[in-house]
Amino acid sequence: MTNAEIVIRALKETDSHIMTEIELKKFKNTLTARQTELEGLIRNREAATIETSADALDQIQHAVERELALGTLARESDCLREARAALRRIDRGEFGTCLDCEEDISLKRLAALPWAVRCIACQERADREGAAVESAIEPLLAEVA
Repeated sequence: MTNAEIVIRALKETDSHIMTEIELKKFKNTLTARQTELEGLIRNREAATIETSADALDQIQHAVERELALGTLARESDCLREARAALRRIDRGEFGTCLDCEEDISLKRLAALPWAVRCIACQERADREGAAVESAIEPLLAEVA
């Protein structure tokens, strides 16, 4: 292998971790489209309206449908918040940097979850710590109930 080939190979390996302007624009377009889609879904709140009925079974069914719709609305609101935050990170030049370790988030992870705020290792740690906190709180909640 010649020196030029070694340099080109090294540049390709290091450059694969650096986000290009084209990739950044692609992520911004993806996030903007996701934001627009979610805003449209959130505007449609008909399923969350309270319907009255004389029939008890209809009332129960409407209540269940409303709870499902409210859960969906909450998830969509969370996703919209994440998409908007990612767009703000792009504007500030912070997109693709892990909030915890400040290392680059892999392009594969961002391609799958463009709103990701942590690299895989830090997200796994946060998930474990969150699960540990939840399992520690469960006995306390049982005592209160």
